[in-house]
Amino acid sequence: MARQRDGSRRPGFPKITRIEISEKHFRLRAVLAIGFLVLGIVAIAYGLSSLLNKEAGWQAVEATPSGLSCAGDFQLQYDFSEDGSGATAAYRQISQLYTKAVEDGYRIFSADLLEDGLHNVAYLNQHVNETVTVEPALYQALQLAAAYDTRAIFLAPAYREYERVFLAESEGEASRYDPTQNPDVMAYIQDIAAFSNSEQDISLEFYDNYQVRLQLSDACLAFTEEYGIEGWLDFSWLKNAFLIDYLAQCLADNGFTNGYLASYDGFTRNLDARGLSYSLNLFNRSGDTVDIPAVLQYDRPMSIVFLRNYPLSDADQWHYYGFADGHILTIFLDASDGVSKSALHNLVSYSENMGCAEVLLQMLPVYVSDLFAVNGLAEMKQAGIYSVWFEDDTLFYNEPDGMIVLREGETAYTLQSVSE
Repeated sequence: MARQRDGSRRPGFPKITRIEISEKHFRLRAVLAIGFLVLGIVAIAYGLSSLLNKEAGWQAVEATPSGLSCAGDFQLQYDFSEDGSGATAAYRQISQLYTKAVEDGYRIFSADLLEDGLHNVAYLNQHVNETVTVEPALYQALQLAAAYDTRAIFLAPAYREYERVFLAESEGEASRYDPTQNPDVMAYIQDIAAFSNSEQDISLEFYDNYQVRLQLSDACLAFTEEYGIEGWLDFSWLKNAFLIDYLAQCLADNGFTNGYLASYDGFTRNLDARGLSYSLNLFNRSGDTVDIPAVLQYDRPMSIVFLRNYPLSDADQWHYYGFADGHILTIFLDASDGVSKSALHNLVSYSENMGCAEVLLQMLPVYVSDLFAVNGLAEMKQAGIYSVWFEDDTLFYNEPDGMIVLREGETAYTLQSVSE
């Protein structure tokens, strides 16, 4: 029997109620509401005319979940042209596989769903200081996060506080919950960060056979009880990077690679090794406007991560809040102090050899920071992760022979290759 846990809370604040946010909450909404489809994380430069053919060619594969799933966060586009008269059967097979994957992925990575027999993130939070056998996909994700010493996954109580801002019904309410405007909230956030950033207080221990232990110190347990915290572990906004890798692996393991997955929040997994031409729209925020001045072209399997400190669609209500003065609060929290940060308006990084989660984990120190350190991108380049970023009206890229193309008629921006 499945059940949902109530949102965590601390004394003095009402419990979170998840509601639809009115458009009036985003000052930039009229400018930035480009939408998921227009966002076009990946645009195909080949065979678009076949999209109208339901028997062959490119089609959007729909998941048909019977319960909770992450289907709403992702799009799967697949080319059935090689299946000929069997395209309908192939579509049905992929749809069934994809449906199961979006259901299982949601359940595995959920920090809220408790279900009999399911040892997921929520279960770990309910069984601290116990050795638990978890789902293999979760075990591997936790190991990867630990390998990069990513403490952001232990900021669950802080994410809950920021959610109060994102779900606020008025700017006055949002201001009361915003740590940058409320010293009491900031003090609480920094206490959370002190625990989450300390290996002595929170740690993961791994054992054979997918066994893991979420270890909390006595001091952390006392703080947890004092403030009614329901859990410390949560992939939060990083979750879709791990989920898209999970979904892509499910497809690849079953031989389905003639397509790509894209999430509304900037993660793309292209599995296609046939040499077709693909392009990625490159967005840039300048003040209160967002441009799409260029595209990144590629023709090989790729994992792409696009981070941005502004909303692009209604789905972004969970990650951003725009105040009337132009300030936008984001969910990108620095684990060292729990403060929302972004060193750049936008950063795109991509790799042929790594999944989106691993690319993201290497981007975090560069992007979630007070200051932009270009040498961090140089270190990523040495690991096979290339990047594209804007500084004012210049678009920089560091992939040798990278195919960055300005849109026709675009004269406001210039391109500059960075060799080191």
